[in-house]
Amino acid sequence: MDINTTTLTLLLTILLLPIPTYLIYTRLLHPLYLSPLRRIPLLSPPLSHPVPLPAIHAAHAHHGPIVRLTPTTLSLSSLSAARTIYITRGGFPKPRWWVDQFITYGVANMVSMSGGARDKAHAERKRSHGAVYAKSFLFGPGAAGVERIAGRVLARVRGVLDEVVKREDGGGKMDVYCFNGAASAEFAIGYIYGDGFGGGGKGETDFVGDKGRREEYYGNHGRWLKGEEGAAEAEKWMEGFGTMLREGTERGVEDGRSEGGVVFRQLRSKGIRDDDLSSELLDHFVASAEATRTTLTYLEWEVSKRPSLRERLTEELRSLSRREDTDVPDFKQLDALPLLDAILTETLRVYTPTPGPQHRITPPEGAMLEGYFIPGGVEVSVSLSVLHKNPEVFTRPDVWDPDRWLVDDEEKIAEMRNWFWAFSKGSRICIGKDFALIVLKFIIDAIYSRYETEIVEDDNMQQEDRFLAGPVSEKLVLKFKHLRR
Repeated sequence: MDINTTTLTLLLTILLLPIPTYLIYTRLLHPLYLSPLRRIPLLSPPLSHPVPLPAIHAAHAHHGPIVRLTPTTLSLSSLSAARTIYITRGGFPKPRWWVDQFITYGVANMVSMSGGARDKAHAERKRSHGAVYAKSFLFGPGAAGVERIAGRVLARVRGVLDEVVKREDGGGKMDVYCFNGAASAEFAIGYIYGDGFGGGGKGETDFVGDKGRREEYYGNHGRWLKGEEGAAEAEKWMEGFGTMLREGTERGVEDGRSEGGVVFRQLRSKGIRDDDLSSELLDHFVASAEATRTTLTYLEWEVSKRPSLRERLTEELRSLSRREDTDVPDFKQLDALPLLDAILTETLRVYTPTPGPQHRITPPEGAMLEGYFIPGGVEVSVSLSVLHKNPEVFTRPDVWDPDRWLVDDEEKIAEMRNWFWAFSKGSRICIGKDFALIVLKFIIDAIYSRYETEIVEDDNMQQEDRFLAGPVSEKLVLKFKHLRR
């Protein structure tokens, strides 16, 4: 039977008509007129996921503490919303698309678990870590181990910087971005995997002394985290690197060469093995190797612009008591230095390593946020940069000014600290916060108690618009000079 043109057209119309109808309903009618979110201000024009961070700042400046970035995703900017989303009763769970980015070896680690009040696996994994990252442990039972790692790593850092200063061809110049990561990475390897640096030996984990090795690592590290060309191959390289560290540590423990790192021993004691252990340890290492290099680089950039501030910092650092054999400063004295803490806090405020949206999903029963009932299953987020640059809390919020944290006004300091969320808060605070801060302070001391720095090249230092946000250029060239003792 022949089908004429009119009949064919009619059939195609009947078949295809539901598609535009569905799109009109889901993209226009429902979001604008029927959705329970319809009364919440909508970013105009609506943008697709992911929404650029500057657009999020602008949306909150125009619309207030709650705004729809897309017809079905919300951004919030108040402390009450942040506490509800991330802290109260364990906080909201993470969306699946978000956590899947952090899976390695095909298994879930603590970061790639959804979290939230109903995620028992996440709660159990977090308990498995015990107190190994808590300040009470780092400054107490774990102090000797941290001091041993610090003595070794900082001696290597100072040795490289001394060579840079002496080098005739370089004139004291060095790109510090990868080097900063290398210093923090070696701290992390020592604490996570152990004294044997994962059993890999100097040639495999000598990031501070071996420029080629650290560039190889960070090349793969960057391609994987950013999803750039070659990301799949980079992920395999990273997993191989993590396996090498874990298996090398296990061999060292078995033949008595090493006790294994503090974190390695703790997780093994809870029965975590093989790829589960590799995934968890690699996640800790990557976080240490990435966020701290961003913070150190921006801190050095800002301090290098201000010779008088650098002199104040050097004077404060040189007031510390030190071990004669290693020159490692007293932990508690270092941690208590007010100017150092102000400089570090201000750097984390202005140049938060993770400045953008921290994605979550409302629980099935829904939640009240900023006076609106938000049904279950809606994606919500708070951007740390929006909290940190609230002009009602921080005068000239875009200006790096560590002295704001040293004013003689306890109420103002308390208010600013309430809005400081670089490590999150409450039960969802970053478990590595205290370890990260003491490592940062050790490295800053190793540099500014001995050297002054000048900027040689600082093009494109604005932060990337991504989850882990380093400088666009991935480069900062400084000139180092010895200070008189």
